Amino acid sequence: MEIGFDLISDLNLGPDSNFNWENKATSLYCIVAGNVSTDIKIVGLVLNHLSKFYQGVFYIPGSLEYETTDNFKRRTNEILTLCRRIRNVAVLYHNVVIIDGIAVCGCTGWYGKENEYNFEEIYGANRFEDLIYLKNSIEKLQKHLDVKKILLVTNSVPDQKLYFGTNNEPEVLPDLSITLLADSENKISHWAYGSNGKSTDTYIDKINYISNPYISNSPYWAKRINVEI
Repeated sequence: MEIGFDLISDLNLGPDSNFNWENKATSLYCIVAGNVSTDIKIVGLVLNHLSKFYQGVFYIPGSLEYETTDNFKRRTNEILTLCRRIRNVAVLYHNVVIIDGIAVCGCTGWYGKENEYNFEEIYGANRFEDLIYLKNSIEKLQKHLDVKKILLVTNSVPDQKLYFGTNNEPEVLPDLSITLLADSENKISHWAYGSNGKSTDTYIDKINYISNPYISNSPYWAKRINVEI
């Protein structure tokens, strides 16, 4: 059996942006890997719009959603409250969704320019919390008898190798790929992520890494992820 997920990320929508997903869905489920907008109202409108075309929309907030606040917990609570009101939308914040043997698990992850943004002081605690959460979740899912495959979703690029030697690599990486050490049963098959400047679909150590950022002024379609059970 094969289950499909449509991957969307990095829309970077502003008040004058247009977003219409009618007749673009190719799967029953959709993954939104963050960076929708700095405006939480726009985030709500986009997720509500997507919920009309999918049985489930699985969303992880991106760093963009936190740019306009200095209180990360308050912004997270705003996002959680907003999404609870939208049918078919689940936030992957300390929340794992299991569909027909596939566990969808995610976190934001944090990255940046260490000197320019004083990264460790502002984001360090959030980065550490996400790493611990992701590691602990993967460990628990190893023992879950109903989970055959794990699909990870992060806003951050999970591994330095996925920059492919370009100059786009930030000074501070979240080192999310270290959590793969917890995958003792080799259940992780796919890793969807955002915050990347180009579309990616590649394998590293038998895991399929996929990104699908919106590129301005170009036609945009979902990238379908097929997970086979």
